[in-house]
Amino acid sequence: MAMRAWFAAWLEAEQDRFLLLIPVAMGAAILGYFALPREPKLWLGVVAVACAVAFLAALWRSPAGRLVAALALAAALGFARAEWRTADEPGFVPVPHKSVEISGTIAAIDLLPNGRRITLAHPSLDDGAPLQRAIRVHLRSTDDTPLWLGEAVKTKALLFGPERPAYPGGWDQGRQDFFSGLDASGFAIAPVTITAPAQPGTLARRLQALRQDIAARILAILPVETGSIAVTLLTGEEQTIPVAERNAFIAAGLAHILAVAGLHVGIVMGLAFTATRFLLTRHERITVRWPVKPLAATAALAAGLAYALLTGAHLPILRSLAMASLVTLGIIVGRRAVSLRGLGLAAMLIMLASPEAVMGTSFQMSFSAVLALIAGYEAARNLNMRFHGGTSLAGRMGGHVIALAFTSLLAGGASMPYAAFQFQQIQPYWIPANLVAVPLTALWILPWGLAALALMPLHLAALALVPMGWGIAVIIWITARIAAWPAAMLRIAPMPDAAILLITAGLICLSIWRSAARYAGLPLLLAGALVYAAARPPDVLVSADAKLIALRDGAGILLVRQPKAQSYTLAQWAPVWGGTQLVPASCTATSCRVGRVLLAMTPPAGGCGDAAVVVSPEPLRGACASAPVIDRFSVWRQGAMEAWVGPHGVRLRSDRMAQGDRPWVQPYPPDETLR
Repeated sequence: MAMRAWFAAWLEAEQDRFLLLIPVAMGAAILGYFALPREPKLWLGVVAVACAVAFLAALWRSPAGRLVAALALAAALGFARAEWRTADEPGFVPVPHKSVEISGTIAAIDLLPNGRRITLAHPSLDDGAPLQRAIRVHLRSTDDTPLWLGEAVKTKALLFGPERPAYPGGWDQGRQDFFSGLDASGFAIAPVTITAPAQPGTLARRLQALRQDIAARILAILPVETGSIAVTLLTGEEQTIPVAERNAFIAAGLAHILAVAGLHVGIVMGLAFTATRFLLTRHERITVRWPVKPLAATAALAAGLAYALLTGAHLPILRSLAMASLVTLGIIVGRRAVSLRGLGLAAMLIMLASPEAVMGTSFQMSFSAVLALIAGYEAARNLNMRFHGGTSLAGRMGGHVIALAFTSLLAGGASMPYAAFQFQQIQPYWIPANLVAVPLTALWILPWGLAALALMPLHLAALALVPMGWGIAVIIWITARIAAWPAAMLRIAPMPDAAILLITAGLICLSIWRSAARYAGLPLLLAGALVYAAARPPDVLVSADAKLIALRDGAGILLVRQPKAQSYTLAQWAPVWGGTQLVPASCTATSCRVGRVLLAMTPPAGGCGDAAVVVSPEPLRGACASAPVIDRFSVWRQGAMEAWVGPHGVRLRSDRMAQGDRPWVQPYPPDETLR
């Protein structure tokens, strides 16, 4: 009876919170779709939606049944949308392994520290039929041909398809390119030639010209150290930032300052809302007769849209603008502007528009941060009022500092697991860095930047850019100091999927429930941490071309590196063992033993003995029948491979096993059983 009474009380306390599980169900179904080893039948999602609709109709009169059916419908919609989103994308077309003449229309121009990169829409290779997917080409550093969006160009280039993951479960460039509409990337080996001019007067060309003009004016006034960041904040072009400066921002936990997205849109819209409302309330008649708050919200939305267009209208900023639009709509209709329901609605809209976003860093980090902020401030509402209730200047300033620290703790703490999952690194000093950088960006740097944009037609931008540069210089100084602190950026081993799923479940549980049931999220968070702590890095790792082999030797990692091994792959291996230094192996014989692993540089003439697993950069061609073999042929068929050697045998895992047979996975040669 006591349990039944508790359950009834819990249902009553949380009755308006169960709807928040609907976007969770949709996201879980999308994750399930991407985790499948092979592509499901296209009709499966449609049938699931139809069944869920029938289920909902049958159980409509039962509140509990209606909720379960709604969750099933949301999951079916998410799964079906992910299926159809994949089906809408054309497949990859293999590119020649030689230089080709490529022609196409410029769809994007990226400024890089060592040159320019263009994206060609509907490209043709050696005058062949136009491809449905785009191709990205890095131009030669000496090529200074003026280029504009919409121009038809051609050049000679070496092209490459998407790289396979550097290790099983690593970064999937193929999936990223598949949903980005890219077929291949490469670099030009000849100057680019313009074959047809762009159509005059297009919006894209005018925006590009405007961005280039703004960037040129900024860099003519500010040095590149501060000017490059000003260019990023006002045009979205972040490729000109010096590498050392960018790395310092990352180490200090301030990389989000350089990625124009939700923070920047929120600041711009907040400034527009505040300024518009202030101006409208200066006149008593306007204040009384006009809907000041909705008008200010509309002006803020217009400012956010203009800022999004100016900074490139890329996907993260469009997602942020969509969320901000819902907030603005809430203000206009007189509803609560920021709420968990609004956040859930924004998440569902994004998942239905771009289901692949669920797998991306931007979606995971931004929604986890906003979820924690809304739930955290709701839970600490009384405490927050106490800190802001003081009348003295010192009390109010102290309250604001505490609020900033609390905000940084919530947002950074909630998004950190996803940064660790995606990048295998954490920045422990994000709170002190954000305590200064975020308010400085919101209250000084961006206001001066917007003023500079307004003053540019009058050729008076320097009046605003100079103080903007002062603020940027302060942030650069702070990032350089924090990046130099001990362990400013910690390399960690890759996080298992089970760990991040448990952490996500714990965060959701802590955030959506308002009763004591929310604390059930703490064991889930702990379970995720334990799963991560129990994960054991591999004892053997072999690259997809077998030119890199890493072997565990006690507490150290030995590296066998063949000539022409890819440095990029080696850099991707850095976090696999949690930042443990890879030491060059000193084995000079044709074969040597590292524990129970036999490293054979050539086929062993005397057999493989009692080795648990045999590794070789060369084809062994059946030389070892007594143990599993990872050789040049194995990785050619399976991609990068790793092995765990235990007392009860050897567990092998390949990139082919991790990726499965999906449309974004480059085809492998016919499978054969490992020897």
